[in-house]
Amino acid sequence: MISDMLKPENIHITERVSNWKEAIHLSLEPLIKGGFVTDNYEKAILESTAEYGPYYVLAEDFALIHGRPTDGVIKKQLAITLLREPIQFSEDSFQVRVLIALAASDSNSHIDTMKVLSNIFMDESKVSEMVHAKKPQQIYDMLIQMENEIREN
Repeated sequence: MISDMLKPENIHITERVSNWKEAIHLSLEPLIKGGFVTDNYEKAILESTAEYGPYYVLAEDFALIHGRPTDGVIKKQLAITLLREPIQFSEDSFQVRVLIALAASDSNSHIDTMKVLSNIFMDESKVSEMVHAKKPQQIYDMLIQMENEIREN
């Protein structure tokens, strides 16, 4: 679940980035510094993006930055970067303000986390609440609340 994979200190709010590579770097920085992934994880994502395009841009405002577990994942973890000024990863992709960096250590352990995230990004009011958050703790609290609601149902 989210509470197992996300630390409040891994949520950051920033005004803008200059390009998509900076967005990737910024989103992965807490995972690299925290020892959850190796530097190779970022390199592999950049290489995959060059080859396949921005496969991780899933919807308006939302990108799930991820690579393969074998690309350098040490331990499962999430990091969230909120951009005040959206960025477009390619001419034909959505604009993105919320980047969720996922380090999945296998193919299954993050499924419950993905359920919570998909519930948020299918609800426009939740997306709006997230992109207008003033502090990282607000984003964390919202995700934990959503996780608890899903557990109850």
